Amino acid sequence: MVVQEGAIVTMFYVLKDAQGNVLDDRYEHIPVRFIFGCGAIPPGLEKRLAGLRQGQRVTVVVPPEEGYGERKPERVIRVHKDDLPEHEKITVGDRFKPLSPDLESESATVQGYIDDWVYLDCNHPYAGKELYYEVRVRRSRDNR
Repeated sequence: MVVQEGAIVTMFYVLKDAQGNVLDDRYEHIPVRFIFGCGAIPPGLEKRLAGLRQGQRVTVVVPPEEGYGERKPERVIRVHKDDLPEHEKITVGDRFKPLSPDLESESATVQGYIDDWVYLDCNHPYAGKELYYEVRVRRSRDNR
């Protein structure tokens, strides 16, 4: 069966940035499974997988607007370190769960700090990046 709306798709992939740096390779050997058309993967990736068959390999380039969106400067916020959960020593790159449901992000990354103030980036880590997926469709089957 081809990859199409409602199909259960199992695939392997490696995700790289425009410079060829590996961003995510956890699915290189362990497949990811999802229902095609339900928004489980970035829209640009989904669009380019439609019509593929079992065993097919493809490199897919997804621009930011079809991936995780553009970076939004207003999503970098300043919070007092005392408001962060149980972290005595805060390091650039640390990740925290959202501090507020209004942030629309699964996590926030420490961008920097000045004295007792911490700057958190609430953009998705891949926001603003052109994404290169190396995909192999393992299986696509009807969802009935």
